[in-house]
Amino acid sequence: MPELNKGADFGKAYVNLDKGADPIYNEGNGIQRADTGSKRGLILRIDMGQSAMSGAPRENIFVAADDGGQRLGMAAVVEYVNRQILPDRPLNYYLIIEAFARARDLLFGAAFTRAMMLRRLKPDLPARVYASCSPRDPERLLYFTEQGFHNDDAEVVTREILKDGDWGPKPPVGCRLAFTNLDTSERREGLLARVNPYSVTRHSLDWLDKAMGNTAFASIGVLEEEEILGETIVTGYGAEGRVLMLYTAPRCRRRGVARALLAGARQYLYEEQCRSLTARVWLRNTAAAEFFKAEGFQQTGQAVLYPGMDV
Repeated sequence: MPELNKGADFGKAYVNLDKGADPIYNEGNGIQRADTGSKRGLILRIDMGQSAMSGAPRENIFVAADDGGQRLGMAAVVEYVNRQILPDRPLNYYLIIEAFARARDLLFGAAFTRAMMLRRLKPDLPARVYASCSPRDPERLLYFTEQGFHNDDAEVVTREILKDGDWGPKPPVGCRLAFTNLDTSERREGLLARVNPYSVTRHSLDWLDKAMGNTAFASIGVLEEEEILGETIVTGYGAEGRVLMLYTAPRCRRRGVARALLAGARQYLYEEQCRSLTARVWLRNTAAAEFFKAEGFQQTGQAVLYPGMDV
């Protein structure tokens, strides 16, 4: 990793801010409202973060403050490669921007420039830089589109109604469905080690323990003798079931493993009194999007927007 430029771009940058209005407060971003008080222009300072956070190393984190030391926002760049679910553009730079309006441009500029510096180190991999926003936050979406990002990606919510006996196909010949034994932390860690390569978010034991606390929970696998060909993690609360994870090992694809996993999940959740099943699908994960569509899931909404651009 190259050393950051400690000059105007990254180490400490200053910009004169306009006089007047109080910074915009975005509820939920963890930033407290600043009282600007004085009518004179402010000086905005940006420094590197003091420690790693949000999946980003220290050198990819930026914190903005005014001349009086009031924190006005932060930005981070999370770099990752995932060839399993994003084969078309496996190299990704996720920009986390949480800031008052006055600090947002400077933080976005620092984060985007840092992403482009990192991108130049891996010129042979197709890449994308993107951010996230709520579908109910048009102002944030507008900001990113004004920076040249395209509103062409999202995590969508898909849903189907469960019907008694209409589960789907059986496992491939010579294979069987089985519940995963998760009675020890070592076995739970083993499950996470198997599913995390097929997820952009690296799930933790806390995440799994929370999922296991739902009214209904199951981890189901398709096994050929003792080899695991694929697994799904599902939960249920009340009448609503949810697919949290579903993967098939690459060499076992197009054998009906995923369909058999979904069939097992349907039957289990129906027996647990769930009458519908939802799955959140990232549109860039085209294999998953096409799979759930083919299985009869209907899109019911958008959970998260991912504006971005190919680089």
